Amino acid sequence: MGSKPKRSTFRNRYEEMIITLRNEMITNIWEEGSYLPSESDLADRFELSKNSVRKGLELLASENFIEKIPRVGNRVLKSPTGVTIKFGYYPSMIKEAQLDKLVEQFHMQHPLIRITMIPMPYNHTHPTMRDYMESDNIDVMAINNQNVELFMNANTPPSMLEPQQINDGVYPLLTEPFVHEAKLYVQPFMFSPIILCYNKKHFSENNVPEPDSSWTWETVKKTAQQLSSGNDRYGFFFHLLSDNRWPIFLLQNNLVFNREPENQNSLELDKASLKESFQTMIDLSEEVFPPFLSESDHDVDMLFRQQKVSMIITSYFLLNMIEDVDFSYDISPLPYQGSPKTLIITIGLAINKNSKHKQAAQTFIDYMLSHEVQLALRQNTLSLPSLKSAAEWNGPVNIKQPERYFIFRETFPTFNYHTALNVSFSELEEIRQNMKLYLSKMGELQVF
Repeated sequence: MGSKPKRSTFRNRYEEMIITLRNEMITNIWEEGSYLPSESDLADRFELSKNSVRKGLELLASENFIEKIPRVGNRVLKSPTGVTIKFGYYPSMIKEAQLDKLVEQFHMQHPLIRITMIPMPYNHTHPTMRDYMESDNIDVMAINNQNVELFMNANTPPSMLEPQQINDGVYPLLTEPFVHEAKLYVQPFMFSPIILCYNKKHFSENNVPEPDSSWTWETVKKTAQQLSSGNDRYGFFFHLLSDNRWPIFLLQNNLVFNREPENQNSLELDKASLKESFQTMIDLSEEVFPPFLSESDHDVDMLFRQQKVSMIITSYFLLNMIEDVDFSYDISPLPYQGSPKTLIITIGLAINKNSKHKQAAQTFIDYMLSHEVQLALRQNTLSLPSLKSAAEWNGPVNIKQPERYFIFRETFPTFNYHTALNVSFSELEEIRQNMKLYLSKMGELQVF
């Protein structure tokens, strides 16, 4: 007896039927007023059941490609007019999500919706992504848990973002930054915790045990000194001034900024605790860092690729920049001092409430959150899909992944957003400026 066709095979044939019939009507192979072949003929052509064919024809009818006439057939209507939507995206998503390929596939499935891609800035300085949404009429936009503050505040719902339906298949933690008064305004698309990445060859050559969840920053310091070989190789490095790096040391020290009741914009904190957190960074930078500070995380990736650094602080997103190295590497939970905590970055998709093409924009978001696309993200990149079933899928992939890829599943309780410090992202930037003066010994810690 032959084996049953896989469910995925049925799905592929179903989608092929929809795409093929759409294109045939758009190109006038089936002219307006003519009738499509019978459900039986279509079932034979695409090797589908009549029920599947009927379901597909109902979809085409809802899209105004055909009109279902009882006891007569499916009459072809005039091809609907297509729409173009503007999609604001982070440039790094081209590599982190293979975004251009996902958009290309969307065009194949939805030929009447065209996506115009517009790169967005990461920072909060003008012009911000909010400015782009207002001036360029962006219809749908990628927004991370930091930039969402440009659209949301604690007191009023976001005026520019269309509410979304919460997807039960998405990790609940990922929706937290994007919810206001129980309504979701940004649909989580992918995420990453901040992790430790290391060169396995360097550890093996020096007979040093590989990192594990018990590692502290003191362990990192001692191990880095063992791995270092003078100016040729340093044991440890990270982009100290990244707002996805230095706040981790405050989180691990359980720091929370307090606000004066009379002035909510004034932040207070025990300076001794803050200095203790900064001292860990100072100790690491003075004893094990290369003799220059990085300008971005890409400097760190470059040194790791060249095997000039043995351990780096990075993210699953940035693993995509080093996945093709010709040496063996792996990842580990981030070391800690105090409490085992790390930062998480979540990138979601939002619809402009004032868009003239909200339905098309929603179709695009639904596509990006479909199991098909989320699984493609898992199979072809090292980024973590927001859909749990895709993120934890353990089948064959098309990319070399670290052996401990799935450590995120066990470390979820350690994930925190910067808001756990009781500060906004804009306030975090101000604290960083003060920290830079303190670390360079050019100023004292201030009450912010």
